[in-house]
Amino acid sequence: MATLQAQELVGGEISLPEATKEAAMEATQALGNEVLKSNFSYAVDKMYPRWLQRQAKRMGSEQRLRAALQQVGSQMEEAGITIDSFVAKPVYKVFHVHPKKKQGVRQIRSGDDVDYEILAIVPTEMKMSFYSQDQPKRSFLRQSFQIAISGDGGLSWTFIDGATLKKQDLRSVFPLLPQQLVLPEKVDTAL
Repeated sequence: MATLQAQELVGGEISLPEATKEAAMEATQALGNEVLKSNFSYAVDKMYPRWLQRQAKRMGSEQRLRAALQQVGSQMEEAGITIDSFVAKPVYKVFHVHPKKKQGVRQIRSGDDVDYEILAIVPTEMKMSFYSQDQPKRSFLRQSFQIAISGDGGLSWTFIDGATLKKQDLRSVFPLLPQQLVLPEKVDTAL
């Protein structure tokens, strides 16, 4: 019997039941609601574990990463920046990523021997305001996205923030994503 070849483990775009897409959107909204409250530790707690390890390594440790994110709220306040609203939009695209051999399977012979994580791209809109000395309040709408990942069929989700994410960084974590992957455009619009 032939085994499944690595090139056959392609994490292509998939369709999901609407309830699973809704769960990704609701989890993203819950993340945004915590950020609105300046609860940035929640964002770290909900960060995709492999991405968290990468970011922690860049910062020197997870403790340093957490400390830096805790300061974001006070730095924003000092700079006169507020997050006024956060809205998660319907899921843009969904992919199978990060295949793992199913428990009890000795050799991968078909796609049925593999479990995948679900990766959902969830567009977001965040309204931010800032104050400049001797200037009226100014606001802008930031259109961005969150990468929502679930390893349990959509029951729980972890995230990678898309605000500064580059396609090559995402593909370095999930190499089975398509080469021609198109991420949502990130746009700031003055209001």
